[in-house]
Amino acid sequence: MEDLAAIAALEVEIFPDKPHLHVMLRQLFELHGEHWLVVELDGMLIGYALALVRDARSLLFTYGVLGPFRNHGFGRALLDHSMRCCFEAGAQEMVLTVRPDNQPAFNIFKSANFQSVAYDDHYFGQGEPRRVMKRRLGHG
Repeated sequence: MEDLAAIAALEVEIFPDKPHLHVMLRQLFELHGEHWLVVELDGMLIGYALALVRDARSLLFTYGVLGPFRNHGFGRALLDHSMRCCFEAGAQEMVLTVRPDNQPAFNIFKSANFQSVAYDDHYFGQGEPRRVMKRRLGHG
């Protein structure tokens, strides 16, 4: 809970066009906060993975690492730990969406054995395309 304001601030910095608002994050935290992870370096929050788990499914709701700390393994470690956390909570698969032009994120997900399963030109509304990716948890 004490990291929520920092997560909301990173959302604005990482996704300035469509950040998740603090009020939305606060409400989702009530239901899913036990599956949320953060990365801190020298007391500064530099990344987060917010997963939602329901029954045997999990959704990587939002995920990001602050620009200067990308390409240092933080994102992949965060993703791996999030998948493990969701699996331990009973999820058998994880689903996520990624903007088609976000090649660095796509590369991380692909390297973690996520498969593209759908493409939706209007996933988040008109002009908001997303690639939908999925993988089974607990396996390679």
